[in-house]
Amino acid sequence: MKKKLFIFMTMLLSSLIVLSACGTGDDNPDTEQPEQEENTSAVDEEATEDESEAPEEDSTEEETEEPDGEETDSEGDGSQIVEENEAFRIFEPAPNTVVDNEFTVRGEARVFEGTVQYEFEDGHNILDEGFVTASAAAPEWGEFEITITFEDVAFDSGTLILYEESAEDGSRQNELLIPVKVEK
Repeated sequence: MKKKLFIFMTMLLSSLIVLSACGTGDDNPDTEQPEQEENTSAVDEEATEDESEAPEEDSTEEETEEPDGEETDSEGDGSQIVEENEAFRIFEPAPNTVVDNEFTVRGEARVFEGTVQYEFEDGHNILDEGFVTASAAAPEWGEFEITITFEDVAFDSGTLILYEESAEDGSRQNELLIPVKVEK
């Protein structure tokens, strides 16, 4: 009976090693880490306590590194993301920034066909509207830049609205509203 159990455990361990060596072909560290933890727990009978603690320390280091990467854009040029949602990362203007009758909007978008729709309104009127095409289309992040110009505002504030239109029905999706203060 012990011999059968030994053979079964050896085959199980060998299968786990072969499966972990094959992997999924995905180079994403987030998906590789759970496999390492599974392998560590499966080989735990033969491993020492020091060896089983090493993967846990690595995962802690990876977790602390990820949030730092989210603060700047993917190009690494040092631009701060001041506002974002799942489709837009905005570098400027920051919310509640004071703007003149002409200002620039800079960011990245992950939208259908790279088409970024925008409106600038003062709570009463649409003062500027249109679209620009980002440098890449979804699922990639593409850079874009918009120059907003307007004549006069009814109030001393305005709202920049970025969105994408649904390919199905033309409805607005992933709206991002950025309030600004207008210098009169």
